[in-house]
Amino acid sequence: MERKALEQKLTGFFEELHMHPELSYEEYETTERIKRELAAAGIEILQIPLKTGVTAIVRGAKPGKTYGLRCDIDALPIAEETDLPYKSKTPGKMHACGHDFHTAAVFGAALLLQERKEELQGNVKILFQPAEEKLGGSQTVIDSGLFKKYQPEIAVGLHCWPDLPAGTIGVRSG
Repeated sequence: MERKALEQKLTGFFEELHMHPELSYEEYETTERIKRELAAAGIEILQIPLKTGVTAIVRGAKPGKTYGLRCDIDALPIAEETDLPYKSKTPGKMHACGHDFHTAAVFGAALLLQERKEELQGNVKILFQPAEEKLGGSQTVIDSGLFKKYQPEIAVGLHCWPDLPAGTIGVRSG
C-alpha cells in the first residue's frame, strides 16, 4: 500500500475508534470493526473464546519463529471536553489513554506485515486485547488458552508513555 493511502486509512480508522469508544468488556463494535478491517486485508482471524477482543495471525511464507504483537482496545469512563472534529460521540466515554492510537498503530503493522508475508520468516500473532483498563483483560486472554496453540517466542506490547520525549522508544524486559 502506498504511504499516503496507508496514512489516510489509518487516520480514518483511528478517528472512527476515537468517535466510538467502548469500555472494558463492552468493546463489541470495536471488535467487529477490527475484524472487518483485518478480513478486508486478507489477514487470518483466529477464533478465541472471548466476547470482545481480536486475535489474528500473519503467516510468513518462510519457516521461522512465532512473534507476538499486542495492543489494547478499551476506553475510559471520562467525558471528552475537546472540539476535535472526531471527538467522542458517546457521552461519558472517551479514548483518553491512547488505546485508539495503539489499535490503529498495530492494525497498520498488521497491514504492512501482510503485504510482506512472502518475505516474512515465521508468523506474527496480533492481539487486540480487551479490558486493559480493568486490569483483568490480559488474564482473560491467557485463561482462554490462546497461547497454548500459538505461543509466541517473543511478544511486544504497545503503550504510549507521556514521560518519554517524542520520538523515543522505551523497552523493558519481563
